[in-house]
Order: sequence, then structure tokens, then C-alpha cells
Amino acid sequence: MFFSHFRLYLLIALLWGLNIFSQGGNILIQQYSKGPELNQKYSKWSFSIGPEVNRINSDLNTASPTITVGGMVNIEYRFSKTVGFVTGLEFVPISYRYMSGNSLGKDRLQYLTIPLTLKLNPSKKISFGLGVLYNHYKKGQRILKFEDTNIITEYPEGIFSNSFGFSAQISYHFWDRFNATINYRWAKKSSPVTQPQSNNSKGLQVSLTYTLLQSVKMP
Repeated sequence: MFFSHFRLYLLIALLWGLNIFSQGGNILIQQYSKGPELNQKYSKWSFSIGPEVNRINSDLNTASPTITVGGMVNIEYRFSKTVGFVTGLEFVPISYRYMSGNSLGKDRLQYLTIPLTLKLNPSKKISFGLGVLYNHYKKGQRILKFEDTNIITEYPEGIFSNSFGFSAQISYHFWDRFNATINYRWAKKSSPVTQPQSNNSKGLQVSLTYTLLQSVKMP
């Protein structure tokens, strides 16, 4: 519980510092009339969509992650040229292998994630983000490989559940409407001591989004 509260306080402090830093950057630009933001136009809001590659692992000792492909839709609102807020919906499949007795096990889980991210845009090309996540668990499968046979079992309700998490990301904007993003995320949810499965996860995501809609750019 202590570490959960500590992480929450740390995230709040980081978000607050990010906002202060961005405000300070705007003040310096206005004061000294320097920096690329002076002539940069931006859209107040935008809507984007794209695929996302995930490599997310459980915190089980013997688990190793496998690559999955999901997708996302994002809505971004800019408070200013340098600060924005992003939310949306992500389809996040998580898959990892582990040893189960003499067999090789594999879990395939599906989540719908709602991100709440504060973004700092220090330049036209680069942006940084910190945020919180709500992960809604949809369904999961356990696959046991015994010799040449795969035994697939659907997980019953109550094994995996919804969780909260955090994320940190860096994005590169190119060709006017494309964004490539590297995102590190982690989620934590307590599970019964007697339960071998874990609700905790962490890993990397790489996404490529295309801006479908955006408001008229303003100076």
C-alpha cells in the first residue's frame, strides 16, 4: 500500500513539474522572442487512430513476454502550443509464456485501456507524456502445450480484473499527420496469495498513429 501511494504522489509531482516547466518555456519564448514555437501553428484539438505493438510481461518469475498487436484511438486537446491533454481508447492484448510443471504455459489476455496523459511539446517534432491508465479486463485464455497438443482453457471470472497504472512516453511527429510513439507502461493490482496468476504487468508499446481530424491551425 505504501508503494502504491508513493507512486501516486510521485506521478502527481511529475505532472505538476511538467506543467510548470512548460509554462516557464512559454514565458522565456515570449520574453526573449526566441525558439521554434514563435512561428509554429497548432491545432487546438485532434483525433488520431493507428496500430500499436505491445511487449508486456507479467511479474511472474518464469514469465517471458511475446509480441502482440493492438490498436488505439486518441483525442488530444491543446491548452497551449506546448501543453496538451490526451485521452482515448486502446485495445491492448497481453501475452506471455511461463513454465507450468513439465509443460509450457501461455496466457493471452485482452484489455481495453483508457489513458489520461499530460503532454509537453517543446518542439514541433518531439513531445513527452506522463499519464495514468485505467485497464478494463475483457477476457483471457490459458494455453498449455503438452508434447504436440495445445490445451486451451478460458479463464473464469475473478482471476484477472480491472486495474490502474501509469505510463511515460516520447513521440516523434512527422509528415504533418503521423506520430510514432514509444510508451512504457506498468499496472498493479493485488491478487489472492493462493492464486498463481498475477494482475501486475509492465512493458513497452510502440505505436504509429495518423491524424484523421483536427481543428483549424492557429498561431
